[in-house]
Amino acid sequence: MRRARVYPYRWIILGTLMGAILVSQMQWFALAPVARAATKFYGAQVSRTAIDLLTLIFPLGFLIFYLPAAKIIDRVGLKNTLRLSAIILTLFSLVKGVGSNFYWLVLVSQIALAVAYALIVSSVKFIIPRWFPLPERGFATGLVTLAHYLGLILAMVVSPLVVKSNPLGANYGEGVRPLLFYLGIVSVAFALALFFLFKESPPTPPSKDEVTTMALGPTLKFITGNRGLFIFTLIFGLVWGLFNTFMAKIDGVAAFMGIDKSNGFVGLILLGGGLVGSMVIPYLSDFFKKRKLFFFISLAGIFLATLAFIFVPLLKRGYILGYIAAGFLGFFFQSAIPLGLQYGAELSNPIAESSIQTILMLKGHLVGSLLIFLMIIKDGALFTPFLLVSIVLLFLAMAALLFVEESTHIVTEEERFAGALEETIKGE
Repeated sequence: MRRARVYPYRWIILGTLMGAILVSQMQWFALAPVARAATKFYGAQVSRTAIDLLTLIFPLGFLIFYLPAAKIIDRVGLKNTLRLSAIILTLFSLVKGVGSNFYWLVLVSQIALAVAYALIVSSVKFIIPRWFPLPERGFATGLVTLAHYLGLILAMVVSPLVVKSNPLGANYGEGVRPLLFYLGIVSVAFALALFFLFKESPPTPPSKDEVTTMALGPTLKFITGNRGLFIFTLIFGLVWGLFNTFMAKIDGVAAFMGIDKSNGFVGLILLGGGLVGSMVIPYLSDFFKKRKLFFFISLAGIFLATLAFIFVPLLKRGYILGYIAAGFLGFFFQSAIPLGLQYGAELSNPIAESSIQTILMLKGHLVGSLLIFLMIIKDGALFTPFLLVSIVLLFLAMAALLFVEESTHIVTEEERFAGALEETIKGE
């Protein structure tokens, strides 16, 4: 067996991967915070539903291509798969940018970019174990998650700055073309970095442990045979799906709050709250070694924040309540997602984390796709019914969580790091 060794080039590998994910997230949500202004820009070409369709394409593409992506990786290798992704990202970012005046070109490009996104994200579970030793894998995975998050934040900041979003202005809707054009240029730069800098694997493995994953069929069989785990995957899918729906329809949320200008502020508040929540609740869960309790608290927080939105149109200055609710919604969404991924991994022991997380991600995107579809029919007129249905589903989710057992394999981040470090030292 070759001696384990780590290489500084692993950070280049991770950086190129993060860059491709970041710009893919921006391509996904570029028009979400300015959907009303984009509808004005495209005018007679489209309805509001067509603009929202652009955000639905990515989770649908993920559902369709995520599993075939693993087979592609097995057949042609990581390097060739990511080079294919980089080519798609380069070509269709340019088509989307140059042809941004024509909605149908943007739509076709968005479909292709969704395929590239699925290929890139599916490669993460193979790249990190291949390049990073055990003590660094959690950190590397966290940085990849950060890239997703930064892409969302940048979309919420950049799009409203570039696109004229004041409906009272004569230039309302202008700026979509430069937004998509320059985003295309940036995307090409990151795609080319991925194409030329990515390497298949290091000369020697980073550690002596063998990373194994379970095929989808046996994983599903294991989940369906475990009542508590099966219930949990449904609950988690609802949480992730709701988060994706709120972000995809963030301009619709602003409109519901009575905010005329598409300034992306609601999205920034939601993500800002999420940044805090992603650190606080998982830390408390680790400290007290309680998964079920803190996941229930997160669910209850999402339930109450969603309930608060119902009252926004009924109040004279309801947008203030809306901003507060958005902050709490983000706080509890982004605490529930990382905590839920860890809770699910512990409940599914001894299944590999990557296997159960694949199922959780697929269910999240499935629920998100269904909810976004319901939200975009009738040009978003079903937002209030969507909130009511979400409240009922969240209440049922809280009740169902009572039938899920507490984790018996709780491992904190410090313990995981210490254990991984010990295993690495033993293997030297």
